[in-house]
Amino acid sequence: MPFSSLPGSSGLEYAFHPRSMAVVGLSPDPHGTWLNQVYLQAPLDAGFRGPIYPVNLKGGHIGKHRVYPSLRDVPGPVDYVVSCVPAQHTPGLLEDCRAAGVKAVQLYTAGFSETGQGEGIDLQNRLLEIARKGRMRLIGPNCMGVYCPNSGMSFSLDFPREPGNVGFLCQSGGNTIYLIRSAAARGLRFSKGISFGNACDVNECDILEYLADDPETEVIAAYIEGTSDGRRLAGILAKTAPAKPVVIYKGGYTDAGHRAAASHTGAMAGSHEVWDGAIRQAGAIRVNSVEEMTDMLVALSKLKRPRGLNTCVVGIGGGASVIASDELEQAGLELPPIPVSIQERLQQIIPPAGGMLRNPIDAFPLTRLVLYRKAAGVGASASVARGDRGWGDFISLIEEWPDIDLVVFQFAFDIPPIPASSWVAATIEPTLAAAKMCRLPSVVVFHSIVTDASWQASQRMREICLTEGIPFFLSLRGAAQSIIRVVQGGKTG
Repeated sequence: MPFSSLPGSSGLEYAFHPRSMAVVGLSPDPHGTWLNQVYLQAPLDAGFRGPIYPVNLKGGHIGKHRVYPSLRDVPGPVDYVVSCVPAQHTPGLLEDCRAAGVKAVQLYTAGFSETGQGEGIDLQNRLLEIARKGRMRLIGPNCMGVYCPNSGMSFSLDFPREPGNVGFLCQSGGNTIYLIRSAAARGLRFSKGISFGNACDVNECDILEYLADDPETEVIAAYIEGTSDGRRLAGILAKTAPAKPVVIYKGGYTDAGHRAAASHTGAMAGSHEVWDGAIRQAGAIRVNSVEEMTDMLVALSKLKRPRGLNTCVVGIGGGASVIASDELEQAGLELPPIPVSIQERLQQIIPPAGGMLRNPIDAFPLTRLVLYRKAAGVGASASVARGDRGWGDFISLIEEWPDIDLVVFQFAFDIPPIPASSWVAATIEPTLAAAKMCRLPSVVVFHSIVTDASWQASQRMREICLTEGIPFFLSLRGAAQSIIRVVQGGKTG
């Protein structure tokens, strides 16, 4: 197939959906190297359906896979090649790829323009020249490559096999892995992910353009250290952001970060002000950490969009409630007082002693009711239903509050005087059931976790949220900032 007619706006379809692949530079040693796991075992575990050909001058076998001495010895056609060979050997490899009709090459190999040295820069330019003559696309060099669950493309043994709606482009291999793992732990799944390193050929503009047209991608996340074509990137962003949310983490926005980006991927970082203006003008969302990006993706993918910022905060513990109200309101959410009519009816469910009914709501007396019922042999799940004179009726009353757009359920694990392992199942599980029952947009925030016991206890609660599809956050401010951007339609940077 000629290059000009490759599927996809930038010929990337063969990178995300190759029919076959070869990995050059894997070790036939019985103990192997970690690269054997990354570029052979990971796609096998992910369900890659085509043949994978390991290549090494020594030949031999890796498990049941024959190792071929050269790409030219591979018996079948190869769409996609991963290079793990030293930089000085890559021109010869690309000539072999060109002869074999390879469509795309990913270079894990480093030692090119990111070194800032003339030899590395010249070598990278030589690779690009060979690739263009062979009508091949180059990903990298100095990158981890492609993750695509639908085709079984992966470079980590623990990436989810299930596809999702998030497309992710990332100039850093390590940050690609970190974000995918961070997002997966919060219940997110990916349509595509790509680490593109030095971007000597396939760059952020190509990938963003591809994801904009990709029907499997509904939300786009990008970690970018720099660009060689700011005008093109701004134009693509302006076209894409109105149709699909685009979340951008611009790495290297400080002087030190700028220098680090140049030595990491050879990126031309540009000024903070220029990037900020371009992102804002396009209507994309700028974040400043992987954690903030994960929060934003959770809000965009899992939260039913609230009509406004009026928030009811529900939790356990007076001090935790005060902290929560400060954090959420300072971040920009609004906590209106509870109307007297609803407050009077809430008092019939939550006794005023030991609780707070002013928004935030300290629902500790309601948790005591659950504990009493549990002691009497009534399961926690049976305690949450409409008409139960407990959490079910509590949620019904909150839903009647006409000014409320959103409910935030907050849990501070290390504020109670007893270990979390002693009270979490009896108190938080029914509250999560109430959150799932709530017809208003709602989120859960787990915070103030400092002990090992609380981290372990929170894991069970996070698993419930994942199973039930409840969006959850690990900081109050992170939750608020993400929710505000969703309410405002992603127009903040």
